[in-house]
Amino acid sequence: MSALRRVRKPALFAVTALAALSLTACGPAEGKDDALKSVPSASEGQGQSTADVKDGQSGGKGEARASTERGDDAAKNNAGGDGASASAPCTGATVKAEVSQAPRPINHLLIKITNTGSKRCEAFVAPMLRFDEDQAATRVLDDSKPQAVVSVEPGESAYAGVGLTGEPSEDTHLRDARNLEIHFQGRDENEPDAGHSVSLALPDGTKVDDNAFVTYWQTDPSVALSF
Repeated sequence: MSALRRVRKPALFAVTALAALSLTACGPAEGKDDALKSVPSASEGQGQSTADVKDGQSGGKGEARASTERGDDAAKNNAGGDGASASAPCTGATVKAEVSQAPRPINHLLIKITNTGSKRCEAFVAPMLRFDEDQAATRVLDDSKPQAVVSVEPGESAYAGVGLTGEPSEDTHLRDARNLEIHFQGRDENEPDAGHSVSLALPDGTKVDDNAFVTYWQTDPSVALSF
């Protein structure tokens, strides 16, 4: 594998970033292979949706690993310090996005992005999510933060897990969800939204409540679904 870049960003940064977008209109698997096999494919028609790209293009090149890059300079750049990253953020312009219902754990979705461009892109922090017309951002799970930013080479993929519900309660506003909008994080606080969001149709029967969360981007689907 190539290298992951180290990141040191505030835990709730992605949540704060999405809230600033003014969108008024709007247990662990055993291994990567097992997790991939357990996720229904689009051809099987089992609840997987491919993104409609806003201001971008879509298309896929199959499964691959995410690369890593280490070093103090790389970590500084990815954390929003001085200097510029060698590659651009992953956005809907250069990735194909898919969402599928995970058979385990229950009440979880798996988001997968595949780099369809010709250059490496960086999956910074976590996907910034909006279900239907929700005004608040889905919270990012701090415990899922990896040791470095996920770098995605052409044809390779990154993953994020989505927990849809928490403990049943009258105050959690359990509701049906039909659409998911994904915004992509930029490399620093001056670029909270890298642009080219995508819109996904959710699997039939998806329900979400106020306890929903999304993980940081991961290189392995089994890790993304382990929270």
